[in-house]
Amino acid sequence: MALQSSLASFVDGKTAGKRDVYIEVAATAGVLQICKAQGDVLAEWPLKQLRRMQDGSRTVLYLDGDPDEARLYPFNLHDETVLATLTPDLDKRRPIGPLVRKVIGWSVAAAAALVVMLFVIIPSLSDQLATVIPTEREERIGNVVSSQIERAMVWQDDSTGESWQCSSAAGDAALAQMVTRVLGPLDVPYTLNVQVVDHPLINAFALPGGQVILFRGLLEAAQSADAVAGVLAHELGHVINRDPMRLTLRATGSAGLLSLILGDATGGLIIAGAADQVMNATHTRKAEAQADEFALKLLDEAEISLLAFASFFETLKEDSPDMTGALEWLSSHPAMSLRAQNARDNVQQGKIYRPVLNAQAWRDLQAICG
Repeated sequence: MALQSSLASFVDGKTAGKRDVYIEVAATAGVLQICKAQGDVLAEWPLKQLRRMQDGSRTVLYLDGDPDEARLYPFNLHDETVLATLTPDLDKRRPIGPLVRKVIGWSVAAAAALVVMLFVIIPSLSDQLATVIPTEREERIGNVVSSQIERAMVWQDDSTGESWQCSSAAGDAALAQMVTRVLGPLDVPYTLNVQVVDHPLINAFALPGGQVILFRGLLEAAQSADAVAGVLAHELGHVINRDPMRLTLRATGSAGLLSLILGDATGGLIIAGAADQVMNATHTRKAEAQADEFALKLLDEAEISLLAFASFFETLKEDSPDMTGALEWLSSHPAMSLRAQNARDNVQQGKIYRPVLNAQAWRDLQAICG
């Protein structure tokens, strides 16, 4: 079988556009000749270096290793069959060269470096930096994050421009009484700021610089003031351990770390932009367990019953069942049932516990948002 003179389109890789050419195999010379209509030879391609690929529905022939990347488009599909017979290597692919191997190696190394950065270096730096940042700077960072969280959660209802912080004379007094009772003689390195915000979320969290936010939904869901006191004590555990600062630094990533290291007092827009990540991020299981232990110790010293705290965990479990088996270790928080049982196990038999608030003060706190 031989390839007689046949029509094709040719792109030489040096000039723009295609030109119609004739192609013909010179078997004795082992080349494919590409000729003008007048018979002049434009190029001769060694058959051993001829390769084939698909460009959509069309077959493209090219020369392996051609720096100009010339392309040939046969008009007749029969020509491909002939060429495949004459050129066994038509569909052969060039082995991965040293440069490609280097690029692949660099890509793998870059991916590995990114993983190390995200899961080792940034957490480690965050943990170390969180312990040495001056409390005054941490308080300023907390104020920035707090304002961003407020805007993110209430922007759609913020036509009045009023703050979402709840306040009433009786409610403020009840909250202050609870904070004083839970804290006892504990020395907090910040100007502690505990506030209730007008949002139905059943939650509470601590922010950098000694801020603790309790949501209206938490007060409405709690069966007693002692349960809220337990949540408050847990968040104070995070405050004392500076967990919110660690969480913020991890959320902002390397850019946030560099921003603070280079002297930006608040982390600027980098910290501000981390508000959504801080809200949705979680402390480590170790930090959560330590905050629980801190809360149980704080409540016991304040003579506040741990049973309400345990009951609150059991109430939360009804809405968000615990993960079981191996999945339990994927959760950022220890299982609710285990936390509830731990609280019950720490109740001292025979010890007299006093409610953190009387019935009227508890009603005042629940009504703080009006």
